[in-house]
Order: sequence, then C-alpha cells, then structure tokens
Amino acid sequence: MNPVRGGLPATLALAATGAATTWVAMLSWRGFADRSAHFLGPLLVLAVVVGLTGALSRWARLSPAVAVPGQVLLSGAVASMMLCGSPLPVGPAWDRLVAAFADAVTSAQQYKAPIPAFAPPIDPLLIVGGLACLLLVDIIAGTLRRAPLAGLPLLAVYTVPVSLDVDGPSWWVFALTAGGFLTLIFLQENEAVARWGRPLGSDASSDPFGFGVRTGAVRATAGAVGGAATALAIVLPLAIPTLSLGWLPGGDGPGGDGVTIENPMVDLRRDLQRGDDIPLLRIRTDDPDPSYLRIAALPRYNGETWSTGNLDLPPEHRANGTLPEVLGVASTVPRVTHRYEVTTTDDFDSQFLPTEFPVTEISAEGDWRYDTPTMNVMSYNTDVTAAGMSYTMTGVDFDYSAADMSRAPATGGLVGSEYTYIPSGVSSDVSSLAFQVTRNEDSRFEQATALQQWFRKDGGFRYSLNATEGNGTDDLVRFLSTGEGGRTGYCEQFAAAMAIMARTLGIPSRVAVGFFQPDQVGTDTFEYSAHDLHAWPELFFPGSGWVRFEPTPAGRPGSPQAPAYTTQQVQDIPEGNLTANPRISDDVPDRGESESASAAPDKGRDENAQQEGTPFPWVPVLTVGGLLLVMAGLLLLPRTVRRSRRRRRLVPDPEVAWAEIRDTAVDLRVPWRAARSPRETRDHLARYLGHPLSDRTPERPARGPDVSPAAAAALDRLAHALELSRYAREGGAYARGADDALVADLQTVLDSLVGGAPRRARRAAEWWPRSVLSRRTPAGPRAMSPEPVGAGGVVDHVG
Repeated sequence: MNPVRGGLPATLALAATGAATTWVAMLSWRGFADRSAHFLGPLLVLAVVVGLTGALSRWARLSPAVAVPGQVLLSGAVASMMLCGSPLPVGPAWDRLVAAFADAVTSAQQYKAPIPAFAPPIDPLLIVGGLACLLLVDIIAGTLRRAPLAGLPLLAVYTVPVSLDVDGPSWWVFALTAGGFLTLIFLQENEAVARWGRPLGSDASSDPFGFGVRTGAVRATAGAVGGAATALAIVLPLAIPTLSLGWLPGGDGPGGDGVTIENPMVDLRRDLQRGDDIPLLRIRTDDPDPSYLRIAALPRYNGETWSTGNLDLPPEHRANGTLPEVLGVASTVPRVTHRYEVTTTDDFDSQFLPTEFPVTEISAEGDWRYDTPTMNVMSYNTDVTAAGMSYTMTGVDFDYSAADMSRAPATGGLVGSEYTYIPSGVSSDVSSLAFQVTRNEDSRFEQATALQQWFRKDGGFRYSLNATEGNGTDDLVRFLSTGEGGRTGYCEQFAAAMAIMARTLGIPSRVAVGFFQPDQVGTDTFEYSAHDLHAWPELFFPGSGWVRFEPTPAGRPGSPQAPAYTTQQVQDIPEGNLTANPRISDDVPDRGESESASAAPDKGRDENAQQEGTPFPWVPVLTVGGLLLVMAGLLLLPRTVRRSRRRRRLVPDPEVAWAEIRDTAVDLRVPWRAARSPRETRDHLARYLGHPLSDRTPERPARGPDVSPAAAAALDRLAHALELSRYAREGGAYARGADDALVADLQTVLDSLVGGAPRRARRAAEWWPRSVLSRRTPAGPRAMSPEPVGAGGVVDHVG
C-alpha cells in the first residue's frame, strides 16, 4: 500500500475522530463499576496517545510494519505506567501488575455489576480491553483505510455490557457513537475523492464548499448510508424481540416449546406429560454407564410442596473450578472419578445447571453459583438459563457398602434440622405406616431399603402419570392408602412419600430432581430427553453422605433399577457397634465449623511452601524474555522485508529493476530525485559506482564510472531498456529475449553501488533501510506526482 500522503490536519482529523468515537462508545461501560471515572479517565488519555501516534506515523509515511508495533509498544507503556507505575513491567512493577489483574478478576467473579467501590477495582481489565479497541479502530480506519470495518470493534464495545447483563448504552451515547462512525466514513471517502483531482482549467471558486467535486457527492452518499443504518438500528429492535437498545420499547417474543424448570418439583410433572420426547442434554464422558444427572436437591417441605429453600449463593461460590469436599463421606469409601462434557439444547430453559452428584469440579461460563449444603448449581442472574450452553464437570462415583451404612451412627450435627422436619399437618398414619413397614429392621439403612422394597414391589404400588397431582399432606395420605386412586402415582410422588416416611424414622432426607437414564447416541456420547426427567429421594448416612434410593416401581419406559448397594446382603452387625463409627474420618466438618476447618489445611500448605523456598519467578522471566524477543523481531523486521523485496525484484523487467536500483540508492543515502529522466539518473548514479564489495574494501572506497566501467556499461543498458520500455512501441533489446542479461546487469549495478558506499552507509542500508521505513510514490510513468496546470488544476505526468 502506498497511499498519497495527506496533510497533517486531515490525518489528525481522521485519527481524532476514530479515537473520540471509540471512547464515547466506551461510555456504555459506565455501569460496570460505581467508580467508572477510574477507568474512563485513563482510557481518555490512551485515546489521545493512540490517535496522536497513529496520525504522526501516517503523516511521516512510516511503513505499517514499523508504525503499528511502535504504536502498540508506546501505548502499552503508557497503560503499564497507569497500572503499575512503570512503563516496563519488570521486577516489583510486574508483581504489582499481576496483583492488580488478580484482584480485578476476583472482583469480576465475586460481584455483579456495578462493582462496589469498596471492592478491588476491575480497572485493569477495562483499560487493557479499551486500549485494544482503540488500537483496532485506529489501525483499521487510519492505517488500513477501511473505516467501515472499524464498526466491528465498536460493535464489540457494545457487546460487552450486553453479555454481562449491564444496562445498554444511553440514547445519547448511541447517537454520538453513530455520528462519529459516520464522520469517520465521511473523512475517509472525502480524502479518497480528493485524489481524483479537478478538471483541467477549473477554478477552485467554482465549488461552493471549497473542496471541488468531492464534498457534495460524499455527503450525499454518507448521509444515505448513515441514515439507512441508523434507521435499521432503531427499527430492528422493535421487530426482533431479542434486540433492544434499552431506550425504545420492544415486544417479548412468544415462548418456545422447550422444557422450563424454575421450581423443579412443580415443573416436573408438567414436563413429563408434554408428549414430545425432545432432546435436552448431550454428554460426552468416560463413564461407561452414566445415569442420574441431578438438576436440583429439594430439602424443604412445607406440607404442600418440596422446594430448595433459601440457597446460600455468595460471590465466592462460583461454579467455575474445584468445589468443596462432599459432606459426610469417609475417606476410606472407594471411589472413581469421571469427566463429563455437557451441551444443552435451546429447549432446556432451566435456572439450575444439571450436574453429577457428587461433583468435584465444574467449568461453566457465566455467573453460576453453588449452594454448599445441597450442592445445587443455580444461575445468579434470573435472566440467564442453561439453554444452549456448554460446560464441563468431574463427578465422583462412590462404591458404597451396605454393611458400612448399616453401622452408621446418628447424624449428630452433620446436617440441619430441616432435613428431618415434618410439618404439623402430616397425618400420624404416615409415621405408623412407616413403622409397620420397617418394624423388623435393625438399622436406619435397612429401614430405608425396606421402604424402597415396599414401594417398588411389596406395597402394590403402580406407576401412572394420570394419578392425582399434588404433594400436600392430604395428597400424601391418599397416595399411601389402599382406597380408590391410592398407591398409584408417578416418580415425584414416590420420591416425596419415601422422603417423608424416612423422616418419621429419624433419617435425614430430601428429594432430588433430574434425569435418570440417557440414550447412547455415539461412542462415549449420551443424550437425555424430556421423557428421562425423574425424581428420587436422597437419604443421609454418616460415613457415606447423601445416598440415592429408587422407590419408583417399573411401569415407565426404561424404568430405573434399584441401586446395587440397596440389594446387598447386610451382614450381622456386632453388638455394641450401632453407635460406633470407625469408618468416618476425623476431619468431617460440622456445618457451624466450616470456616475453621477449611482454614487449617491452608495454614499447613503455607508452612510447607515456606519450607520449600520461594518458587522460581517463571512468569516475570518469561514475560521479559518475550518482550526482548519481540523487540529483537522488530529490529530485524526491516532488514528481513528489504531482503525479501530484493529477491522478488531480480526479474527481467526494466521497471522492476529500476525500482530496485532506486531503493538501493535510497538505502545507501545516495541522493535520488524522482524528477530526473532515466538518462539523467544514469549519469548521476555513475558517480557512485565502485568495485564490488570484498575483504579489502576500505572504509571510504573510490567510486566513479572509471572505477567500475563494467557497472557503468550495465547501468547504461538498463537506463536504455527503461526508456525503450516506457516510450517505444515494442519495447527494447531486453524485451526480445535477453532476460538473463537484464538480471545480470541489475546485479552488477547493485553490487557496484554497495561496493562504492562508505562502511557507515552500508551498515545503515543493511539494518535500517530507508526504502522500507518510509513511504514514497513510485517513480516512473505508472505513478508520477501531479504537476499544477492552469488555475489550481492537476494533470497526471506521462512523460
């Protein structure tokens, strides 16, 4: 690219418009923090730096290969000075910079926008992101002359607040940004039309705007394009419900036909009766037999329905990384972990994120948080659901022992009282029936397996989605009775009834809702659909934690089987061991002592770290090394570009050969005037010819046509071939087949020019070639400078 050099005012106007438009667009970020001036102020300074350096480098005709890296390094140094107090982040400055970004990431994860003033600022993230947008707009609009494409980074500026659930930009921010973008396009097109020139003999006063032919057409075109774009930006949000500017009313689109889960227990039966078995989730896993993907656990029963209760979702409970240890499970319980990659469909509209239970690690984008007692993972933003997202997790599969669970003692303080709470409206008939079913069992676990067996086979229950709906106390009694409509129900009622009956026996319980069995659709790939939705009870046994049971009998497609540990033969329990618990680890924390319990391991780790010594500072060393490599690459870049260009020009073309001679002369600091004819240039260059470079070449070698007559003759032939190529009808002697001779003459002239140059000039030409570091319009008839004709008109030079 070799654009005609524009004046400094026009260049500054384009750069200033791009920088100002980008900064105004970033005013839409004001809702990110209470103290938005702390990042908008530095971004304004960076906008000035980026715009000014970009304008000056383009006005000085610096090559983009030099101008852009220099602009990035200079603005990056200014940003580094703002963030860590040093233009080069090394040593203590690097530590301060890392700490600032770490605090910013922590605040971004812990707090919802706007970030409160007392929290560590997120300024580093916004300053670096804003600087990237400023550089992109300036490079695209100013350096590459593609102002319309600069709308892409401007669009990215608006996308950030939308994706983070921050209110959209104010109408005046939108109007100013749109106006700046249109001005950017106008300035570029105005300059482009200016290069057309004026008709011969035209008078500057004939144009009432002072710009000749260009301004009226450009204004009309820019106005039409800008008006249409602005109209679409205003009208589309009214027609498309998912688009909104925040200051114009937009309708809410009709709901889809997917599964919606807000209250899992209330929505379960409705979703089971939908009819269409639509796909909802697809997982890829190393688990050979995945099942029971849990959506939510429901510990609270108020006599009418089961619910999650009050979930504790503080900022530090982000579901993005390692999760807490599973409550109440002894370290001696055998276990195996599996990895799961989950993708949900757009039909799965759920406030809860389906996970394995237990789950030890989750990586999910967005503000998803977990509740420690239930390990429910829920969206903290009510407008964000699990529809159409992807995430990964690690689940644990415990190998439970029926004998160990039979020996489990009372729960003590491991779980809260709500897990054994029974509303006053529950009939005493329920507890009497529970006692009757389990009267022959010796332990709580055996009582639980007896209840499961009674629901599945011995009690005469039947599965049906047409049963009476409800989980109230009256519905529970009706479901457990043998009268009309009794002992017939669906999974929700079986799970709820067993959980309540377990509580009457003193066993902590809750109801879980999720999926129970997927279909295999490929190698290591499984799919859950709407008909796989299911509910089951979870009962707590110290040493084993929350254990799943399956009271729902056969009757639905793919009916779930009873867990293997509930069908194991329980060995006789030694006398006196009902209250002992040799398998429970001593480090199982009480709910009220979680903070102190979690603090102890950290202290031990800190002491171990101090004993091991300070780790090697790999990050600062690698960063400094990377910066040095970048600087070395920038220093080598002009030399590399110049060598590559020289190799490409060793071709039998007089114009290309003459361009290479010109660049070589410019690199060697030999004066070159584009106004000279080829013959005049030949006579001028002959004075700088010398012997080809060798080990005996002095620092200031002799030069002239007499010093290297072979090079003078070769230069004469090249100049003659150039004249014939430009002005003769059929070209010159070289054009008739002597291609090798032309290339040989070119190499001879180049070697002679280098050999006749002083050592200092040769060194500068090798490492800092002027032909690469500056822009110039190529000489010759293909692109000549315009000469004034008449009253301010121009005409292309063709001689």
